[in-house]
Amino acid sequence: MSEKPKKIVVICHNYEPVNTPREPDAQDRYFTYGFGGTMGKSLKKYIPEYEVEVWRLDGYSKSYNEKVVDGVKFRIFPSIHKVNIIEVSFKLIRDLKKEVKLTDPILAVIHTHFWVAYQILCFFKNSKIVTTHHGDWSPFYRITNTKGLRKLKARIDMFVEKRVFKNIDMIFTAELKQMAYFRMANPDIKCKLWTMGVNIDNMEIISREDARRELGWDPQKKYILYVGKLYKYKQVDEMIKTWLEIRKERPEVELVVIGNTPNDPWEDFHDMAEKAGATLLGRVLNKDLYRYYSAADVYVLFSIRDDFFGGTGIAPLESLACGTPVVSNAMRNYLGENIHEIAEVPETIEAHKAAILKVIDNPGNYRNMRESILKYYSFEASFIRTKDILEELFASRKK
Repeated sequence: MSEKPKKIVVICHNYEPVNTPREPDAQDRYFTYGFGGTMGKSLKKYIPEYEVEVWRLDGYSKSYNEKVVDGVKFRIFPSIHKVNIIEVSFKLIRDLKKEVKLTDPILAVIHTHFWVAYQILCFFKNSKIVTTHHGDWSPFYRITNTKGLRKLKARIDMFVEKRVFKNIDMIFTAELKQMAYFRMANPDIKCKLWTMGVNIDNMEIISREDARRELGWDPQKKYILYVGKLYKYKQVDEMIKTWLEIRKERPEVELVVIGNTPNDPWEDFHDMAEKAGATLLGRVLNKDLYRYYSAADVYVLFSIRDDFFGGTGIAPLESLACGTPVVSNAMRNYLGENIHEIAEVPETIEAHKAAILKVIDNPGNYRNMRESILKYYSFEASFIRTKDILEELFASRKK
């Protein structure tokens, strides 16, 4: 009998329909957009001996489609879905049963606390299954801060997780404090701190002086940078208040925000930022972000809220790749042992002001930032680090 192939099927859903095309397009974003597409392409690029497919449930796509992109087969399954409640594709389940019988792949499910994961864990419990966690709330957390139907949904999810999480072979999570919630469902569950990584190719090397000259920034000023939505989960209101406090003593310190979108329902503090006088630049292409990271004196992300489970976040890592230190409690999730060289990790809202000024006034204290990201967080480093675990799972499959 021939040996089983080393194949991984990445299973995901369309969690961001605003940015995902609803039919095939020239750039293939319809097939490749999102965490699932990034994971599939990275697995194939950095562990090329594996066969990789990405199967996406998509409640916004009208027909089944498939295409091979960068050596990865992408399959899009129209699904029956109700946002934040349930999503199912009977064709995906049927086809996956055939695939499991034929090749016995490792099933890599994007997003752990979601009904797509629950279905795979229920119907394919004899397969080797890994899941990834990117900030979604556990029902064991949701039960403490929701009411009505949402609380009922949390109870149902808790019931399900206690029964199916025993079928997970490994959870790759971006957040340390999330691990306790996994263990409420299964005390023996295996977790590993992990992130999908940073696309270093987009983070070009440029000096601060050159970056500021290209952007037209004042070389005499100091710049705080934030990239992302102006919403409550990242405590943007506290960031703005802290900046205004700093400005009272240091009027040369500016706050620059990238990624904000007026009239976006998630933009809780757009008006507040605009009224405070922050520089709001809107969306910037990923390939151009390196100039802004390199031009800034410090990158800031507030993450003190107890409902923040987002790990380090991508933007802080991109900032470090461009040589700009970070102030954020989210850096508690940093994989290396040289946190003092690259960041400040304040424990309270009040401590952020002193941490920001420390970075601005002592730039020489911070070093090895890009080297640290290359070592721990490049796509290559992140996916090569998973190979030992995947090899163990392949080896442990039934003959």
